[in-house]
Amino acid sequence: MISFVKNDKNKIEIEKKIFNSNMEYNLIAFSKKQLKTKDILDQYSESKKLKTERYLVKKDGIYIGILEYGMVSPRTRKPWLSLLIIDKQYHREGLAKEAYNTFENQMKDRQIDSIQIAVHAVNKKAFVFWTKLGFKTYDQRMLEGHQFYSLEKQLNSTEMK
Repeated sequence: MISFVKNDKNKIEIEKKIFNSNMEYNLIAFSKKQLKTKDILDQYSESKKLKTERYLVKKDGIYIGILEYGMVSPRTRKPWLSLLIIDKQYHREGLAKEAYNTFENQMKDRQIDSIQIAVHAVNKKAFVFWTKLGFKTYDQRMLEGHQFYSLEKQLNSTEMK
């Protein structure tokens, strides 16, 4: 079973290990293969500024990933998932999907109607992953010299089946 453990600076080495197992993502998101402690601390500062909540993803007693979200995005004022990253050694086991589904169910329990995410346009694997989970593109934009797709998933569909 997946659980989320509130993260804090005492767990920085766990985060660094998870990020640094994903060199391809680090190159896309941070323009470097390996993150240093300062890079993680900068993310904590950004998280505080954006009022997001940061959690370690835990499965069977092992920290396998990081999830960060906010209830009010800076652009659209809607709930948004700003990060979901799984330690590379656990890729291809369905754990990112399981972690996301756990998060989505928590949002549904809170009566949240939709979740938004932004995906780096060059991160084709992530784009495919999110669209397979039902996210739809609603915008494209440039931020800090990088192109992003903005995606959204409706959680409480009113369509009749």
